[in-house]
Amino acid sequence: MYSQKAFEILNSSINSAVFIDEKAKDFYTGTPIDNNIVEEVLSEGLFKTFRDNGKSLAVHKFEAMNLQNPQILDYLFKGRDLILLDWELSELGGQQYSLELLSKAVGTPNINFCCIYSSSSNFNDIPLFLDAYFSGLSENEFETIKVTYDYIEPHEIQQCWNEGINIVEFFKKNGIDALSFPIERIREKPVELILRYIYIAFVRERFIVPELPNDNYEVLNSGNNSFIINNTFVLTLKKDLNEDSDCKILLRRISDAVVENKGSFFQLLGLEMQSIFNSNERFIDETILKSSTEALFQFRNHLQDDKTFAIIIKKLLLEHATLKLRTAELELLKTDFLDFKSNELINRLPRKEDLFQLNVFYNAVSVRSLHSDDIPNLNFGDVFKGNDKDYYLCITALCDCYRPKEGNFYFAKGSEFPDLELALKLGDTAFLSFLPNGKVVLWGDKESIERQEKIRKLEGESEEDFQSRKEKEKLEFEVRAYKKFLYKPFLIRPKVYNVENNKLIDRKIKIWDITNNYRGKHELNYYDVEYITTLRSDYAQRIANHAFGHPSRVGVDFVKI
Repeated sequence: MYSQKAFEILNSSINSAVFIDEKAKDFYTGTPIDNNIVEEVLSEGLFKTFRDNGKSLAVHKFEAMNLQNPQILDYLFKGRDLILLDWELSELGGQQYSLELLSKAVGTPNINFCCIYSSSSNFNDIPLFLDAYFSGLSENEFETIKVTYDYIEPHEIQQCWNEGINIVEFFKKNGIDALSFPIERIREKPVELILRYIYIAFVRERFIVPELPNDNYEVLNSGNNSFIINNTFVLTLKKDLNEDSDCKILLRRISDAVVENKGSFFQLLGLEMQSIFNSNERFIDETILKSSTEALFQFRNHLQDDKTFAIIIKKLLLEHATLKLRTAELELLKTDFLDFKSNELINRLPRKEDLFQLNVFYNAVSVRSLHSDDIPNLNFGDVFKGNDKDYYLCITALCDCYRPKEGNFYFAKGSEFPDLELALKLGDTAFLSFLPNGKVVLWGDKESIERQEKIRKLEGESEEDFQSRKEKEKLEFEVRAYKKFLYKPFLIRPKVYNVENNKLIDRKIKIWDITNNYRGKHELNYYDVEYITTLRSDYAQRIANHAFGHPSRVGVDFVKI
């Protein structure tokens, strides 16, 4: 049932595709199809079956000069839902060209799917090529990794993969500690990825590392020859003339791979929502069309502030879109399907890390401008991290963020909450935030939480009695922790910081603590803080209300255990 739903959503979402291959058929030459060239036959079959299924497919015969032509790149990627990309464009230099095109494709926000086609003998190495190219690691950093682990042989890593040896056990056996990995920013990556980087470092002459590595790529290897790179699903497929020339069989192969990805439900939900907007819904309706442009600009002239005017208009459009979506019937949210999926998962408990990520989705969204040269302003709900484990949440009212008094802003100050399990049990009971940097932050007085003393075995106590008492005392501690949040006044102190420049330059701002000297300026401690994320408005407003003592209640939704 899930597989069929996935195919139906994918089929309705993919309407415009492009097939890129240096051997593809150029239909405008007027020459007949050469049946001895697989790619020409594939071009014709794909073109016809896409057309017969009401979809658009452009066939492009690749040339190296295309990479330097912005208009050609716009033609290839603008408005496309699916990219079919040959792995070895232009013989020996082909893999380099394919990776450059792929990097441009995953950097295009509208592209949801990219299939790498290959009949190459090194097909099984394509995932490692992607790891190397999108790792953000330089040649020098790979050399550092190689030197650090030079006592390991590449064939030992291959043996680990081939025999299904537990990677954690492999790390222990070979003295590999992820927390002391030589490249600090990689230490929190999954151990599976760290091991692949070590292997690539040993044989990196086989792979391609960009001269100027870009570490802004978010790469998730979901297995089964599939990746998610910057929210684009990247799938590797062997060229199959019999199957891939049929549009529906091709989309079925893609949907089957999507289903295997652990985040597939959310990905498909987003695709279905996007499809609804594209095919059925409008942001502008007859209500506003009955008004006039003159009336709208009279409103703009009245406000005399284009930032405020733009925010109001975009907010109205967003609310209009929300109302439209509220009435839509999403296939994945129908009761019969939800019941089916719940029963299928009834005995599969999620990991704490998965629950954490769901809460990150609920309460935070990282703001990225659609234009790279735009520098965002400090805004309500923005979260920053200091040098230590301190965090700062902007709780200045939205209107005051655009016109701050003397550059002064209100912030709530928080600190990392180390106990993930307790955080998941407290959920919205406490003033906690789950952030995309993998941390839980507590906003407020840390003294409100009583830390549990280590429970020790008593002299003469049996192991069974000790375990029973340990579990009982642990439960009693958790009950006390709950009560402190539920019944004791919980203090969040609003603090005043002066911000010299409220532009987030390189994702950073500089703040001065003037809480106890409101009229002062730079004579007190100052901090360079880095932007982490922005809390969704309900979650930020709930914390702001409590900090300022507002009586209004704001309900938020965290998943709890």
